[in-house]
Amino acid sequence: MAEPATDPPVAPGRPPLGAPAGQREAVRIEGVSKRFGALLANDDVGFAIPAGRVLGLVGENGAGKTTVMNVLAGLYLPDAGTVTIAGAPLRLGSPKASVAAGIGMVHQQLKLVDTLTGIENLSLAQHRGRLLQRSEAGPELRALMAELGFEIDLSAQVWQMPLAIRQQLEILRTLAIGARLLILDEPTSVLSPPETVRLFRIVRRIAGSGRAVVLISHKLGEVLGVADELVVMRGGRVVYQGPAHGVDVGRLARLIVGDRDLGQGGRPAGPFGEPMLRVQDLTVESDLGLAAVRGASLSVRAGELVAIVGVAGNGQTELVQAIGGVRPYHGAIAPAARHARRFAYIPAQHLGVGLAPGMSIRDNALLGQQRRPPFGWWLRRRSVERRGREVADRFGVRADLASPVRWLSGGNLQRLVLGRELHGDPALIVADYPTRGLDVASAGQIRRALVARASAGAAVLISSEELEESLAIANRILVMHRGEIVAEHDPRRVDHGMLGRQMTTGRC
Repeated sequence: MAEPATDPPVAPGRPPLGAPAGQREAVRIEGVSKRFGALLANDDVGFAIPAGRVLGLVGENGAGKTTVMNVLAGLYLPDAGTVTIAGAPLRLGSPKASVAAGIGMVHQQLKLVDTLTGIENLSLAQHRGRLLQRSEAGPELRALMAELGFEIDLSAQVWQMPLAIRQQLEILRTLAIGARLLILDEPTSVLSPPETVRLFRIVRRIAGSGRAVVLISHKLGEVLGVADELVVMRGGRVVYQGPAHGVDVGRLARLIVGDRDLGQGGRPAGPFGEPMLRVQDLTVESDLGLAAVRGASLSVRAGELVAIVGVAGNGQTELVQAIGGVRPYHGAIAPAARHARRFAYIPAQHLGVGLAPGMSIRDNALLGQQRRPPFGWWLRRRSVERRGREVADRFGVRADLASPVRWLSGGNLQRLVLGRELHGDPALIVADYPTRGLDVASAGQIRRALVARASAGAAVLISSEELEESLAIANRILVMHRGEIVAEHDPRRVDHGMLGRQMTTGRC
């Protein structure tokens, strides 16, 4: 059905492949299909990526966005389809051919060597590991940094750099080896609002230099703030390609998910009961043996949802891990519900902590709860199968329950852990960024579930790097900076600017 004339056109099938009028086409994808077993991840995908522009690639988890970009990067060999760069065919299924053709991808999990300096990491990429250069940057590299606005101390070791600078280094490394198409996968997931603004200035300069940029993100407002063009995918197919101008967040969300409910669920209204969690003077070390949390104290009452916000790496994950019982600490933690087996802990990293990679989805759905009613010392196959399906269905994990859990995407891993941990209506829920990497519909579903549990009397503590999320659903917001809780706010009476400053500087 045709869209109203005031909106950009939505093609009923595959959109036209040509670049926008007056724009040089950098890459053309045509007819790409890719299966993983019974799952059709890409279904006849085709669109153009223009040079000198930022293209926002959006869609739900499992829509096929990262799959088609992995095809471009040579990480996947498609079952069908072609890719051409400036009219020349790209050899598919070869990372080396993609790099040689000028395609570079910066993944969510950065690929830097933490114990090497910035210049050494650049040297590894430029010389393919054959030569490790320890000297200063050459004139070409300095010119590139100046042109695009990078501010990196290349003599520092990566582990000493803030996450925002590490990300700049990863982008610089990709450009330094000749990338003309830069693919950024969820680049702002670990950044504060001011750091996001700085990153997008760099992205605009990269596009202004004639390079093409593809931005994959679930943060729709950010996408619309920086993108020139949009491609929306749903169910492995492209359902929209057109200009970003004139599209607002609401319309983009509807393009992504159709007519499903996107509501946040409001915030718990109270009244609040007695504290279900008390944390007093907590000190926690990082994996490097450094102080990650310094004397933190907090409480969460029954019926209350409290959000801890901060830039990634400021101690909120270590704090939540200590409360969850997976990291040693000094101080006092008194979660009243843990002894009653009504405690739910949702970690940020699922494989190896919240899930066992080699076990099936069905068995992971029961992991840690196999001694609770209706189970006991004997596990009946039919009961285990039923529980697995209940957990998988709760948040839409669609997969063969007998498959190893490591085959699931990041979003499905998140949904599986949440479905399991929220089963049985726990009285205390502690979650480390529970909507990380989830699309707008899935994130809304998770938020509604957490709000519903708090409204039913549970105490809920979450960490989050999403200010909009925290402001929408929390009763109280705690700000962490360099391991300390530096502020507490009523989300109805605080603005983004103040939170952003406190997250990045620890001061108002």
